[in-house]
Amino acid sequence: MVYDENNISYEFQNLKKEPLEENFLRDVVRQLGLDVVVNSKGMTYRKLGLKDKNLSEEDLIKVLLEEQGMIKRPLVENKGRFRIGFDEQKLLDFAK
Repeated sequence: MVYDENNISYEFQNLKKEPLEENFLRDVVRQLGLDVVVNSKGMTYRKLGLKDKNLSEEDLIKVLLEEQGMIKRPLVENKGRFRIGFDEQKLLDFAK
């Protein structure tokens, strides 16, 4: 990971073993928006057929809580702010 290469400390969380708590996920969605958080191109999203279900934001958050593999990665938190996606320079800037 880019943080390893640049000696930036971080804590990795495996969502399969330690899912995000509801309030944390809601904070992420509030800051970034569902369109940024949900991986609508991933296998889980397609497998669940969510494109055609026209879910409300609240319903989609409930699905995300159960199916956290639909959250785009990496999801990085720094001082209460969030960033999603892998762009090396943006991640480095965000870590400052």
